[in-house]
Amino acid sequence: MGNQLLTLCPTDFSNLYEDAGFDGTYEVDEGNYLGTGKFAVVHLCWRRNSAEKRYALKVINTKCGDMASINRVREEINILQCLGLHPGLVSLVDTDETLPGSIRLVLELCEGGELYDRIQQKQYYPEHEAKECCLQLLDAVSYIHGRGIMHRDLKPENILLTSKVDNTSIKISDFGLARISRDYPRRLPRSHSICGSDFYLAPEVIKQEEYGREIDIWAVGVITYVLLSGSLPFFHNVLHKLYRQIVERDLSFPEQAWKNVSKGALDFILRLLQVRAGDRLTADQGLSHPWLRGSTNGSSFNSFENPNAMTRAGSHSNPHYNNNQGSSWGPLSRAPSDVRREPSQPNVPHPLEHAHVINQKAQAPQASSRDNRPSAGSRGPQGHPYDQQYGAPPPSGRPTSARGGPLANQGNYY
Repeated sequence: MGNQLLTLCPTDFSNLYEDAGFDGTYEVDEGNYLGTGKFAVVHLCWRRNSAEKRYALKVINTKCGDMASINRVREEINILQCLGLHPGLVSLVDTDETLPGSIRLVLELCEGGELYDRIQQKQYYPEHEAKECCLQLLDAVSYIHGRGIMHRDLKPENILLTSKVDNTSIKISDFGLARISRDYPRRLPRSHSICGSDFYLAPEVIKQEEYGREIDIWAVGVITYVLLSGSLPFFHNVLHKLYRQIVERDLSFPEQAWKNVSKGALDFILRLLQVRAGDRLTADQGLSHPWLRGSTNGSSFNSFENPNAMTRAGSHSNPHYNNNQGSSWGPLSRAPSDVRREPSQPNVPHPLEHAHVINQKAQAPQASSRDNRPSAGSRGPQGHPYDQQYGAPPPSGRPTSARGGPLANQGNYY
C-alpha cells in the first residue's frame, strides 16, 4: 500500500510541465497572499487547463549559493514525497527550482486556515469535536511515524482545516523541521537538535537529551489540552520558568475550564504527557485508548470524590488519578520522585498564545536577552542554576511578530 501511495506523488515533477514549463502550467494569483513570512509567501494558484481545482503556492526565498538553506528545503520536499498521499497530511503536488533565488512548492489547499485560529474563534472545542480532531491527528501521526519520520513541530498553528465550516477535518502541515531515518525500520529517527515550538516542547528536548518520535506524542497531548480548554497547559512569560513547568509536568486542570470534560479525556492527556518518553503511549496505542474508542463512562470533572485531587498533576503522573477503564488501561505509572507540592501559578486557565519556533543545535547554546530569557548559569526556581539541573535552556529569541516561525505570520492555508 505504501508503494502505491508513493507513486501517486512522483519524485520527479518535470514531466508534469515538460513542454510548457512551470509558469506555463500554473496560473498564480500574485495580487493576493494567503500567507506571508520572513522567508516565504503563499499565493493561490491553479493549473491553466483545470482552473476549478485550487492549490497553495509556497514561494520560499533562498539566497543564491546558500546551499544550507536550499538543502533544508530539499529535505522537506523529500519528506513530503516519502509521505505521499494521506487524508491527514497536506500533500505536495509539484515543485520548481527554475526561478533564481527561490524554490516553489505547489501544495494542497486547506481553505479553513489554522486550527489555532479556529480554537480562538470557538474559545474551546466541545468534547465530541475535540475527540474527532484527536483521532484524525493521531492517525496522521501514526502514519508519519510508520514511515520513519518525526514531525518535531506539531502545534495548532501547523494543523490546518480543510473547510471554513467543518471544525474537525484537519491536516498536518509544515514539515520544515521534520527528521527522517534513512535506514528505517532498522533505525528509528533520533536527534539531539533543539527545535520545535516553546509551549509544545517535550521535556527531553529541553534537557538536551537524545530524543525520538515520542516528542510528537507529547505535542499531541498539549494540543488535546488546548482543544478541550482553549488554554495552554504550560505557560509562563519567563522562559526558564516555562521550561521548568514542562520538565516537572507542573500541570493543572482548572475546574472552570474542565468541569464538563470526561475523566477519559483527562486520562488520555496524562498518558501522552508523561515526563519519561518511554512511558508515553505510542500513536498506535493512543488510537486504542478508550476515550477515542468511545468506551468512556461519560463522567465529568465534577464526578470525582475529591474534586481537588485532580486539579494538579505532579511530576510524571498524578497519584490521585487512577482511573482504570479496562484491563489494559490501569493506573498511570508513578515515579519515585513524584511529590505533592503547591501550584507554581494560580489554578486558573493560561491564555492561549502563539508558540515561538526554536531551531538550534544543542552543542552551541546562545541565549537571547529578549523576554527575560536566561543565559547559561542563570538561576531558575528555588535558587538552583537552571542549566545545572536541566542543561542550558534552548536558545532562541522570540520573533518580533506575535506568531512564531517564518511561515506563520499571516496564517497558513497549505
